[in-house]
Amino acid sequence: MREILYIQAGPVSNYTGTHYWNTQESYFTYDESDLPLTDHSISFKEGQDSHHNPTLYPRLLIFDHKSNFGPLTQNRNIGEDLHPVSSWQGAVQRQEQERISRSEYHALLETEDDSDAMDPDQYHDTKVRYWSDYSRVFFDSKSMQRIPDAPDMLEGDWATNHGLFKRYDENTELMDGPLRLLIEECDNFQGVQMMNDTATFGGFSHALLRSFRDEYRKATVMAFSVLSDIMPLSAEIGYVPHTRKIINDGLCLQGLSELCDLAIPILAPSHWRQPSGTFNFTIDVRGTPGFVLMAQWSSGRIYTGHRQFCLLSQSPLHFRFGNSICLPILRWNLIPPNRLRGGLDDLQSYTTHLNWRKSSPFAQLNGNLFPGSAVRKDEIQAAPQLSLHSQEEFVPYARRDVSRGFETEDLRVYKSFTETNGLKHPFLISHNMPAYPIPTSFPSIFSVPRPRSVKLFSSIMTSPSLAIPLSQYVTFVEDTARRRDAALTTMGLEYDDMRELASTLWEIVDGYNGAEVRGEGNEMELGEDEE
Repeated sequence: MREILYIQAGPVSNYTGTHYWNTQESYFTYDESDLPLTDHSISFKEGQDSHHNPTLYPRLLIFDHKSNFGPLTQNRNIGEDLHPVSSWQGAVQRQEQERISRSEYHALLETEDDSDAMDPDQYHDTKVRYWSDYSRVFFDSKSMQRIPDAPDMLEGDWATNHGLFKRYDENTELMDGPLRLLIEECDNFQGVQMMNDTATFGGFSHALLRSFRDEYRKATVMAFSVLSDIMPLSAEIGYVPHTRKIINDGLCLQGLSELCDLAIPILAPSHWRQPSGTFNFTIDVRGTPGFVLMAQWSSGRIYTGHRQFCLLSQSPLHFRFGNSICLPILRWNLIPPNRLRGGLDDLQSYTTHLNWRKSSPFAQLNGNLFPGSAVRKDEIQAAPQLSLHSQEEFVPYARRDVSRGFETEDLRVYKSFTETNGLKHPFLISHNMPAYPIPTSFPSIFSVPRPRSVKLFSSIMTSPSLAIPLSQYVTFVEDTARRRDAALTTMGLEYDDMRELASTLWEIVDGYNGAEVRGEGNEMELGEDEE
């Protein structure tokens, strides 16, 4: 076996991760004569559900604030002792918080023996309060890492996040307890796949990875990091909340480049590249609080009328379950060769292929859906870009493509696309597999009758185009340091910290052949007291 340990940190990552695990659960087979598409032992381990029936637990650590776990906050696993022996013989006064009711989705699942035979629209109308409300898998008690709620914590609080991890590790023995035990349960541990929110868990995740690297230096680490909703070019100069988020994102990028074999910085939806490709589904955002992706995917287009409509609110981060659908679909589709039954790929070979130059630690993710329709070349070519990107076109260093459900004609179209993009094998590797399944936990977002599966294309690449957006972060860091911005003080950072950050990020930019993006005056100037 080639087991992978998964880490999810933050509300956005956990909403996304719930879809991710639901999709993996849909590949389970219950007939001994049916061979599953994937090798479940890579991502799952054996356990028991609440009825003592054999089941599979994800090899997963889930980090989030306690209040975000919902019903999972109070659930106890079957292996836990509900009545531990105590040496105290005196009177005990017990007070219990009101229990959180089970979700409407889970109530529907329990009403039918074959939930997938029900009308899927019934699930779409269910109310979602927490990311656990639509989870279809059981979790090991070691997976649930409930971080104490901190009402005074601000987004982009790098130093506080670091301190939070240190205190949490000291109080729970995380590294020597749950993490070590999950790894020791593996026969042939290959590495970590992490997804984290930089705004709320950036410093926490960095401290966690650094502690992991101290002990598991040879393990492969691949990370999907969801950046904040503010980009350097859209920030309001001198506005502390914007500055905190961008500096925090820059520090996260610095840490990812040092600690990960490959990282994919994911943008907030409002910054995804507006595609000219076509889609055929609609996301309903009625009653959705907080962090909302509002998009109209109708008439075969991701537009309202003839343009895309994406809105990212400034409210606290909360996802309606339908709004995080694009990322988990593309994330799961991204690296299935690592989990295929009998596959030879693993995290190390995957990341080495994309970062063969040893100087391109960041990759870009894009993809497109084709529900109930044939695939067109322009739909592949103009797939939405979900990660850091520039408008300029470059030939990638390396790329991995995965198509799902492509038929003979679709594959011919894809081949025509690859013949014109300037990249050949072995720098381009592609896989085609069965169509992507749509579990009932996914909302009814299609304008056509809800399909059981869809055609799908996703791609991950390393490209010189990353030099441009990365250089924008460096320029912002340098400008912030020159202004002696008040945000630096609130973050516990000094001028030397900014100089080191800018220097590291410039080295990354240069690794993408980005020296030409430097212009005169881009170097940080020393003041009289620093000379």
